[in-house]
Amino acid sequence: MRTAETRPDSWLWATVDVFLAFVGFVVVFYPLVTFGNEILGFPVTQSTVNLVVAVLALGGAYPVVAGDWSLGRLGEFTFVLVASAMVTAVAAMIFMVASGTQLASDTLLFRVAVWGLAYLLAYVVYRTNVSVLT
Repeated sequence: MRTAETRPDSWLWATVDVFLAFVGFVVVFYPLVTFGNEILGFPVTQSTVNLVVAVLALGGAYPVVAGDWSLGRLGEFTFVLVASAMVTAVAAMIFMVASGTQLASDTLLFRVAVWGLAYLLAYVVYRTNVSVLT
């Protein structure tokens, strides 16, 4: 039985893919786990939250390298998520100033609403196969 030929740099590119997928999943999972912890009343410490996010991100990075998940699609999802969170936050603040609403931007309700809309938009873009980076 012949073994598959491996190029000397193949492990390097696989490592880069795992790292990029890990970073992408950290960006995706960190707000969810943090807000979940805040909503539940801080049942775990921040270091435990970071550990949970790291485990989820590392677990999600494996299918990107060894499975059917696409690093490019993860990158687009992450890009749309962060961009829409920033645009949604600015739009919400402009709306609050224009309407005279008093809601501090550091409240849990504001942050969950902004990130919830950002996740919704990123999911819609992901499911409709719209490419935003090309």
